[in-house]
Amino acid sequence: MPEPTAATIATEAITPAVATADIAVTAKPGQLMADACPEPTMTMDDFMAKAKQHRQQRGGFAPFFIYKDAEARLPSQYRFFHVASDYYSWPYAQRARVMGCPSTFHLCKTLIFENTKYKQDESKPLDEDRYWCIIVQYEGAVNITKLEKAVREKTGATRKATHMRIAPADKSFELTGFKQGGVCPIGMRTDLPILVSKELAELSPRLFYLGAGHLDWKIAVPFEGFVENWNTRVVDFS
Repeated sequence: MPEPTAATIATEAITPAVATADIAVTAKPGQLMADACPEPTMTMDDFMAKAKQHRQQRGGFAPFFIYKDAEARLPSQYRFFHVASDYYSWPYAQRARVMGCPSTFHLCKTLIFENTKYKQDESKPLDEDRYWCIIVQYEGAVNITKLEKAVREKTGATRKATHMRIAPADKSFELTGFKQGGVCPIGMRTDLPILVSKELAELSPRLFYLGAGHLDWKIAVPFEGFVENWNTRVVDFS
């Protein structure tokens, strides 16, 4: 993977934020789901009520390991969404609209990073602190300098022993069990340390939407519930 030339890695091309209600829907067959989008979820009470109403039953269609983990840690406090196969070709506002997402800033992605200068400490389990699960907004970016500082503060590693880069796709799959576009911090094969952008703590309502194990599945979870129930730390790395 080529080395980035700047300290900041954009997670995807940034587009201006657009109100979820102001988007034209094309007539392409794969995008017709956007015609049936729900009203935006604008309060946590609204989200929780919808989560209980649409609670996923065991044996349902959502990715099983993610459902199982979410139900164990956040019973009735999550929502699954099945989206069209060309979802990732849509602008952010259309993605938000089809799920009733409060704004494009609530749309997030999960990235697996590797400290490429990691040195194994014989007193610790193999590869502990080498790989990290990072959650960032699509409307944001990962500042590598800030991310490396956060990793050093948590692990005690030196500056020379810290060099964070996105892990290869095959390693990400090995660690999480999920392919690119479906990587999710919920239901991962490995209990990786999770770093969440502090920008998510400033959202209103305080919830976020992620890939859920497959390109066609997404999950929404409350910010506080996620931070409290997973191996998570809130960090300023944007």
